Amino acid sequence: MPVSSSEIRGAVRSLLRAPTVALSAVLCIALGLGATAAILSAVDRALLRPLPFPSPERLVTVYRTTPHFDTGPFSAPNYADLARATRRIEALAAVAPTGGLLALPGEAVQVDVKRVTGNLFPMLGVRAVRGRLLLPEDDAPGREPVVVLGEELWRERFGGDPALVGRTLRLDGEPHTVVGISPRGLGIPHGAQVLRAELWVPIRFAPGQLAQRRSNFLWVMGRLAPGASAAAAHAELTRLFDGIVETHPELRGEQLRVLPLQAEGVRTVRTPLLLLVGAVAFVLLIAATNVASLLLARGVQRGRELAVRSALGATRAQVMRPVLLESLVLTAAGLVLGLALAWAGVRTIGALAAERLPQLAGLSVDLRVVAFAVVLSLAVAVVCGAVPAWRSTAVDPQDALRGGRGGGTSRAHHRLLGALVVSEVALSLMLLIGAGLVLRGFAQLLRQDAGFDTTRVLTLETTVNAEQYPDGSAVRRFLEPALAAIRQAPGVEAAAAITRVPYVDWGSNFNVRYEGQPGDDPTQRPLVESRSVTPEFFRVTGQRLRAGRLLDAGDDERPRAPAVVVVNEALAKRDFGGVAPIGKRFHTSDTTFATVVGVVSDVRNAGPYREPQPEVYWHYLQGARGTSSFPIMVRVRRGDPMAVAASVRAAVRSVDAGVAVTNVRPMTEVMARSVGRPRFYLTLLSTFAAVALVLAVSGIYGVLSYAVAQRTREFGIRTALGSTALRLLALVTSQGMRLVLLGIVIGLAGGAAVTRLMRSLLHGVSPLDATAWTLATLALAVAGLLAAALPAWRAARADPLVAMRVE
Repeated sequence: MPVSSSEIRGAVRSLLRAPTVALSAVLCIALGLGATAAILSAVDRALLRPLPFPSPERLVTVYRTTPHFDTGPFSAPNYADLARATRRIEALAAVAPTGGLLALPGEAVQVDVKRVTGNLFPMLGVRAVRGRLLLPEDDAPGREPVVVLGEELWRERFGGDPALVGRTLRLDGEPHTVVGISPRGLGIPHGAQVLRAELWVPIRFAPGQLAQRRSNFLWVMGRLAPGASAAAAHAELTRLFDGIVETHPELRGEQLRVLPLQAEGVRTVRTPLLLLVGAVAFVLLIAATNVASLLLARGVQRGRELAVRSALGATRAQVMRPVLLESLVLTAAGLVLGLALAWAGVRTIGALAAERLPQLAGLSVDLRVVAFAVVLSLAVAVVCGAVPAWRSTAVDPQDALRGGRGGGTSRAHHRLLGALVVSEVALSLMLLIGAGLVLRGFAQLLRQDAGFDTTRVLTLETTVNAEQYPDGSAVRRFLEPALAAIRQAPGVEAAAAITRVPYVDWGSNFNVRYEGQPGDDPTQRPLVESRSVTPEFFRVTGQRLRAGRLLDAGDDERPRAPAVVVVNEALAKRDFGGVAPIGKRFHTSDTTFATVVGVVSDVRNAGPYREPQPEVYWHYLQGARGTSSFPIMVRVRRGDPMAVAASVRAAVRSVDAGVAVTNVRPMTEVMARSVGRPRFYLTLLSTFAAVALVLAVSGIYGVLSYAVAQRTREFGIRTALGSTALRLLALVTSQGMRLVLLGIVIGLAGGAAVTRLMRSLLHGVSPLDATAWTLATLALAVAGLLAAALPAWRAARADPLVAMRVE
């Protein structure tokens, strides 16, 4: 039988007479559905949605592995040999991340460039927005340089001008013909990364690169041949690579592995996102429990009204109909508000994940998720509305008409409401414990000593036109004068350059072989991190000299000048038992050595997740010749380092007006970005825990308020017989706290099982961390006590004469 508009208006009027119940129910439904839709949208984007390429199941990632790491890039000759020989892989493509300087009218801007093999886009099946993308023939030496622009850069810098295709742009001083525009948001998945670019240019290997077997810079992926599996491709490429290693003994110890591209791309985020799904499921259950409690209590309070309907001859369906209609109206209102919250939540999640979870780039509320939310809402409406409606019709009309408001309710009702409260408390405690553990782990990350004072340090990146500085002269002609100009700026204490700013994930490394050590087995050579710095770098960081001397201006590239390095304490401890290796030499090639001249204190150059790694610091002129991009670190005398940003920019451009200055930010922000992923998980989990706590407290308060209202006559009689307000307060509070404590016990048991799944989110914290568990338990106990005490206080202050007159 269809629902009439008059019935809907009647349901709305009925709910408006109980605004507290109606508003509470709508908010519970909205919070539960909004959080669920937002998280499921994220999970759908990151874990479930197939890659946006034809036949994505045939795409694979290929890694080079060593005894030290298992997700490495390849060198140009090794990639080329594999690409020529493989039969199980239809096409093997490579990407090399880099940067570049794009000349625009009146300025030069640094852009994100990806150099790719010409078969990459045909292999992926990507089509251009305008023009064409790169093709295999674009890789050929001697071909005219070409470039493909990303749509975002095309629209932002060129206004989406369709005539740009065919024109010439100058990239790093060299003219490139624009052949096409790539689709918006194009990203190339590779492991946990999504490789994006503002400009795509073809790789053209120089003859020297094709001879350097250990210069690894190419990220490799491929498309399986029809009928081939990833396992078969792995077996074939392993055989081929073993042959390469046998021919080139310097590669001994290196292997490779082939993995499905989609599965590998979500490997690092699968567990955390599924845990967030579990957390949001808890919130949804708590919200549904709250709604059920509210509607059950309202159904009992409407017992007399429903009894009158039944006594007048209404059937069970007719008695249940208005109750179900009210439930549907509440659910509809909650659904509308929930979808608005989901939209806001998706935008927030997308913003939080922009830096550390590229899988969630462009996140939006999916229509499938909306459909799921609607179905879920209807299920909530039916279950939460039908149960109290059915129970109300099961009451004998004569009993209901004889009972008054203070006449009490059945023990079954009280047991059911109590069970709902216990469930809410248990679920909330599990969420609070999980959030507390993640918070403790995050605090542990932030407390780790970076090895230097980061509060007064400014970082920036500078990129020059390589054509203006031939033969690697940019260090002498640009970097050194620029650093000198920066040091003269007001408020600057020191300035230096480093090839990779500390606390950035990726650096460079090599296997070191000390003088006198056998060189036959590369697997026995220890791995060391490598950075090139200008001499004043140690003044910027404040690293302490432990032995020997620091680098100085004399350690340069003059003819016959010996290569010298400074090492950190971690290297001295690992390779020399803590003894300063001053004067020790190691091989930089078969015939060339570098000499250790100093030992400095450790800095967490590799970021907060790893202990300080054994590290070698080269003089910039010896270790970074030929580069055109220079990260710079500036220490200020006092205050906010951003206060000197404008004068630092001006100092740099006084040396070269065409230099691009980017990523100007305090070192503290660099560190904050390095912990972006745990902050993302912490923010969401803490939000869910807070929502769960609020819902649980409101549920306890609502159920106890209902119970107090039902027992008004009883409390009046107790008061008339001499019971004190304090005794009534203790009676009601103890009844509420018994439910809370039972929920806490169940929640502790559930938490012990659930938190063991959270190890990947915890950093240096045990899943059974006593502090997190204790604080979560105390927080919920105190909140439960307050929620129970408020209705108890109202009961204790009731006038006995008024209470006994209530019917």
